[in-house]
Amino acid sequence: MQGRRSGCDMTGSARDREERAADEASRWIARMASGDMQPDELERFKAWRSADSLHNRAFEEVRAIWRAVGSSSNGRALPPANHPVGSRWPVSLRRRFRRIAITGAAAMALVGLVFGDDLSIMLRADHRTGTTVESLMLADGSRAMLDAGTAIAISYDQNERRIELLRGAAWFEVAHGDRRPFRVAALGGETQDVGTAFEVRREATAVSVAVTQGRVQVSAPGAANGMALNASERARYTQGASPVRMAKAAPDMIAAWRQGEILFDRADVRSAIATIGRYRSGPVFILGQPSSPRPISGAFRVDRPEEAIDAIAGMNGLSVSRLGGIAVLRPSDQK
Repeated sequence: MQGRRSGCDMTGSARDREERAADEASRWIARMASGDMQPDELERFKAWRSADSLHNRAFEEVRAIWRAVGSSSNGRALPPANHPVGSRWPVSLRRRFRRIAITGAAAMALVGLVFGDDLSIMLRADHRTGTTVESLMLADGSRAMLDAGTAIAISYDQNERRIELLRGAAWFEVAHGDRRPFRVAALGGETQDVGTAFEVRREATAVSVAVTQGRVQVSAPGAANGMALNASERARYTQGASPVRMAKAAPDMIAAWRQGEILFDRADVRSAIATIGRYRSGPVFILGQPSSPRPISGAFRVDRPEEAIDAIAGMNGLSVSRLGGIAVLRPSDQK
């Protein structure tokens, strides 16, 4: 009799731990969704998530529910009660997760209107960078370098090693000796490694791929044919179109941000300023239009974004005003 009571106590204790983990995971998700999460909080979150496998599991379960909520805003329903999401948890917790998702849908929709794609990326990403370049060792021994303002989601299973590039640019040096294909997905297309090192850059409507070593195979959504790229070769694709070859580039010029440089080759002013803006903590805006815009070519340092902004502004007759981390560029005659 006493043994049965002990078993009940243990079950209750385990359930209490699961519920506490679920509550904590929900609070972390809500904090992330607020858009106000500070760097020190992010470090505490990472420590909490890695401290206990139960924490990580709870976070994955709650995040899956929020992802389903995000999908419902695109006309897809929430998962049914017997959906595999959360199926390892007690029924009471699965019901609780669904209540959280259903009652929070309106709030999430409102936050989505405010933060746009940033919220979706926050919830989907396994790794995100701020204003600096970061290096990351993946589970298979491959190395990834993430440019500033980059986010990736990692999905390794017994069949493939898959990275989804959610935003920004990443360079991969793929480990040999693993039979599983290594694929990087972006905007519906895929780049598959054939023993190589390469960069994938995601823009608003297009993806560019460049190879520093070895060979890759690039395929685009809806395109009839893929394309093989060797070292120094580059390609670009958009949704529904076949990859298009670009001019070759020296391997050491590909993903130059790895060496702390931003390279421009006849870039327009707005795109150049947007690129530099990824390396500073505050936003940068251009108000009005330069009277005689000049294409930007040259190299700038990622750790000196203010110098780059001033130089580009000077080339195009723009003045720069700074207040509280915000930089505003406008034609000099409109000061």
